[in-house]
Amino acid sequence: MSLGAHYWNARFSEWGPALPEQPGYSLLMPVPGDLPVFLELALAVCQLQDPASRVETLVLPDRMTPSVRNIVSRHRAQYPGDLRLVPLPQPERTVLPRLRNPSHNHGVQIITGIRAARGSHVVLHDADLFLLQPDALERHYRATRERDLYVAGVSPVWDGWFAERGWSLVATWEMCAWRGWLRSFPPHMHMGHDAEIYGQSHTFDTTLHPQALTPPERIGLLSQDEAIVHFNYVISTYRHFQRSSGTFTDDNFRLLLIRVFIDLFAQEPCLYEVPPLTELADGLTDPGARVTYEAPSPGTRERFAAFRGKLDRILDGPWTPPGERDRARAALEAFDNYYGLDYRTS
Repeated sequence: MSLGAHYWNARFSEWGPALPEQPGYSLLMPVPGDLPVFLELALAVCQLQDPASRVETLVLPDRMTPSVRNIVSRHRAQYPGDLRLVPLPQPERTVLPRLRNPSHNHGVQIITGIRAARGSHVVLHDADLFLLQPDALERHYRATRERDLYVAGVSPVWDGWFAERGWSLVATWEMCAWRGWLRSFPPHMHMGHDAEIYGQSHTFDTTLHPQALTPPERIGLLSQDEAIVHFNYVISTYRHFQRSSGTFTDDNFRLLLIRVFIDLFAQEPCLYEVPPLTELADGLTDPGARVTYEAPSPGTRERFAAFRGKLDRILDGPWTPPGERDRARAALEAFDNYYGLDYRTS
């Protein structure tokens, strides 16, 4: 076991006393403090969800910034129910921003949220996921409870290693989990880590080790494909970009997505590290640009078409400011032309 693993195991060995339980779910909202636009979007999206069984919403930034505080304060007046800002503990509040490790960030955010949660269940909302139907979370929570599941997800886990061995685990985004199940394992086991299970070594992503040790009938896949748009790995791509030097290939258009969201939705001042859209467009043809894009091919055209299809569903959502849809689509014209798609507005 590495020195770092020893640290996390010792640091998060126990949960401490649980808060008195209330029936319903605590909505945990892990967000990147240096990308506050995703907090703006997460609150705008979840504000439209049916709050019938929602006990509270806990905002869990990986770093505390004035922008995060201002956004929560501004949204609190119109947000249905209890909206709380929960800082990470020290020393992680100081150390994690320097490490820029998406896995460690997410693990500590989730542990912090579970400790602060008052609901009988928790729902983990991904900052780059959009809920298109207003009862999506309510239906998800009720189905989890009615089927007496310990944990329920909306997507299978991305790591095929588990399916190859007969485990049907679920991804963390919009995961609904019984708080008793979460707290039945030491906190550090929910973090990403390397471990051995049944004589086999593997790297476990967030929550996967406890899931692998859970009776399979207590894990449910409650797919809501029609209700969800999820881009996946947006924040981790940004962290990789921050740690990079020289040319960075935005092969799945995640930096482009972040820039579109910044230009459309950001209301608080923040020094974003993603280049402006005009500079990103330079990377279509300039191999020496800071951010570059792969040349058109059947594969890249297919990936770009999938990205644009998802983005259009977001632009058509009620959170997009009036009149901004056409402006965003016009700004993407250079990319549309490069990959041979016609997204011109009428």
